[in-house]
Amino acid sequence: MKKITFILLALISGTTFAQNSSKEAADVLAVIAQPLALTTSGNLDFGTIASPEAASDVVLSPANERTMSDAMKIPGNLTTSVPTFTVTKETGLTYKIVTSKTDLELDGADDIVIKNIVTSLESDSGVTASSFTVGATIALGASQAPGNYKGEVAVTVSYE
Repeated sequence: MKKITFILLALISGTTFAQNSSKEAADVLAVIAQPLALTTSGNLDFGTIASPEAASDVVLSPANERTMSDAMKIPGNLTTSVPTFTVTKETGLTYKIVTSKTDLELDGADDIVIKNIVTSLESDSGVTASSFTVGATIALGASQAPGNYKGEVAVTVSYE
């Protein structure tokens, strides 16, 4: 009986002093990124162009270099410009660029289509640059009606 009492006492004592839980903790962290901000200066201005006899494209590169047929050039009217977009972002984060457009319009005339919008960057994703420029190609119709056409190129940036 003493042996049974001793064994029961040992089991009860062992159970009482045994560790039946363990606790560890991890820190909870969060970094709130600075909101992306985008500003622009300048316009995408193809300058003055002579109406083409046949449908033609005019290219204005992000480096502000205009390419078109010689018949469309007007001597002395070679001034063009491209917009510069400046991005304010959290250091170390990358962003992507999405462009959209509204074709150039003039009441009573066929629209001038904006196509192939390009940036001065090598890629439109994984971007770290603080600024970039934008160029595009416009498609003029044969004997495009004269006038001051206006459209829009929009740029959206978002964190990746």
